[in-house]
Amino acid sequence: MLIRGKAPLRISFSGGGSDVSPYCDEYGGCVLSTTIGMHAMGSLEVRQDNQVAIFSVDYDELVRYELGNEINEGDKLSFLRAVIKRLNPPRGVNLYMHSDAPPGTGLGSSGTISALIVGLFNHAFNLMLTKYDMARIAYQVEHDDLGRAVGRQDHYAAVFGGMNFMEFGAQDPTVYPLRVEPWILEELGYHMQMFYTRKKRDSNDIVASQVGFYREKRPDTMDALGEMKTITRDMQRVLLQGRLKRFGQLLHEAWMNKQRMNPSTANPYLAELYEAARKQGAIGGKILGAGGGGFFLFFTPFTKKAAVTDALVKLGAQPTPLVFDSDGMKTWQVAEQNLGEETEGMFSK
Repeated sequence: MLIRGKAPLRISFSGGGSDVSPYCDEYGGCVLSTTIGMHAMGSLEVRQDNQVAIFSVDYDELVRYELGNEINEGDKLSFLRAVIKRLNPPRGVNLYMHSDAPPGTGLGSSGTISALIVGLFNHAFNLMLTKYDMARIAYQVEHDDLGRAVGRQDHYAAVFGGMNFMEFGAQDPTVYPLRVEPWILEELGYHMQMFYTRKKRDSNDIVASQVGFYREKRPDTMDALGEMKTITRDMQRVLLQGRLKRFGQLLHEAWMNKQRMNPSTANPYLAELYEAARKQGAIGGKILGAGGGGFFLFFTPFTKKAAVTDALVKLGAQPTPLVFDSDGMKTWQVAEQNLGEETEGMFSK
């Protein structure tokens, strides 16, 4: 039996950082985000023994082990093994994973991959998990089992898909799908630009520094987190109303406060990119994910897009197509007679 699946990556407009514990547990947090036409994809084949074989295209790595074995920290795929360990399947599997975006680029790839593995196992072993269950388990693997400093938004965005306003607190998160009029979404897409900075970063380190600032009750961090939540709620409202110029202005405010919250989200190169984009007409923008590198998002009047692109390409950034995706994670079963020789060669590396 072969199960396929894909889950969308996401862009976050505002609120990232307020979904990180312990801040959101004590003060509450909220995020406005949408999924995009870039995905994590996977195939899972159930075996008749207790052996597990995992191949990651992104790391060009193949690992084999037996269910129940301890996870070695030096293992590049220890993250994927941790998801399988928590799910505790009754039989072994062959698992093949790849993503449209490399890790460390701010599109939530690790949370998306974690959620997709949960979805594949849910389908293969009929675990009867709800969307909230799958997102929660995917988050718990990263935060609780592996001790990573991560937010919650990526896992829920991947499972639910679409444009969502999410609230996070001491209890389970709540996802509110936004009924944005089609013309507003089209107009929003008309204004958006995304550029790859060609710089990767370790989001765990950046988020960990934010947690440290919060524990210290650093004034700028506390003030900025509160302001970002206000901005996020404002962005939700003006988006639903179609007030997109104001949306772009709020995107600028969100980026300013993200830097106040945690100075390590920015660096001189990102500041240079942002200044160049604004000089050429971009109304607002922000780095996606924890910061430090990855993808930069901009809200730009259409007639200014070419000038912004030229300026950023000269600085080394790479324009990247951006398409909104309203679908969340999907899994499906492939009939055996349609598989050909795929499963025979999948793990022969």
